[in-house]
Amino acid sequence: MTTPIFTLADLQQAFQTAVLHLQDTAPDFIVATDQASSTERFTVYTEAYRLRLIEALSADYSGLKNLLGAEGFDAMGRAYIDASPSDQFSIRWFGRHLPHFLAETSLYTEQAGIAELANFEWALSEAFDAPDSTVIDYSCLAAIVPTHWPSLRLKLHPSLRRIDLNYNAPQVWQASNQQEYLPVFINNTEPQAWLIWRQQLKLLFRSLSVQEAFAIDAFLQGQCFAEVCAGLAEWLDEEQVVLNAAGFLQTWLSEGWIADVGVTTID
Repeated sequence: MTTPIFTLADLQQAFQTAVLHLQDTAPDFIVATDQASSTERFTVYTEAYRLRLIEALSADYSGLKNLLGAEGFDAMGRAYIDASPSDQFSIRWFGRHLPHFLAETSLYTEQAGIAELANFEWALSEAFDAPDSTVIDYSCLAAIVPTHWPSLRLKLHPSLRRIDLNYNAPQVWQASNQQEYLPVFINNTEPQAWLIWRQQLKLLFRSLSVQEAFAIDAFLQGQCFAEVCAGLAEWLDEEQVVLNAAGFLQTWLSEGWIADVGVTTID
């Protein structure tokens, strides 16, 4: 039988594939030495790869690591690697499935709140990495002709992230970030709306009222000012709708959420 001849590129590709798939046994082309078996030699590389992935998770989920402890986080990270192997060229995106993994894996669903903490932390990392954008000031809104206001649409800052949380995950994360004693998870009676955004290099977040959450969601979906006002009528009296909607816009301008505005004009 003729022994197949592998080029160096073939061997490199085969070795990379074996490491990325975290094989339990060493490929045939890895030989044993007097000091270590082929499996032991191969494990050096697969273990280094696992540790690199766990290091990436700890960068994205520092609050979760603080909550679980070093050993607990390591065990969680290894379970996540097995369940969701890296499938992206950039390690930046490896942790994107972790909130879902924690919410669906029985060992972690019993630990109330940790999936939402992971969801909150991932939203923070997305906001931080989002593209930058200029923002407008009040003069841009003041220049809009009154008859054009119903068709007003907003282009919002690309760093904005909207999430709903049942637990006090932001407070837990904040305590962890400030190296304070971590509070216990508290289940809210109703989901709380949160918005996360970036100003220059600073991450910010705050809770939203039901009405403000509706309005920001509607604008994010491309609805116009008239449609937003119509939706707000579910909670507000007719005379209060426009005032509240305009008040939201003023607040969002001061927060740096509005990148641009557009109106539909009819000649």
